[in-house]
Amino acid sequence: MPEQLIAVDAQALERVLDRLAQIEHILLHSKVTPPSKWITISEYAQKVSKSEATVRRWVRDGKLERHNGLVKNPDS
Repeated sequence: MPEQLIAVDAQALERVLDRLAQIEHILLHSKVTPPSKWITISEYAQKVSKSEATVRRWVRDGKLERHNGLVKNPDS
């Protein structure tokens, strides 16, 4: 298939290329870390939209795993 040429506004193309360079910079300097395996009861309650009292009851009833005062993160 032969190469097809199209007309593009030079300023618009420059803006797109600048934005692409910004995105590339952000990606190259980003560090992605997995979620923590264990979180506080307060953090867990906020994640699942429940009260801390409810989460504490779940822990007491054995519905949630607990380790050193923390509970297992639902996102891990």
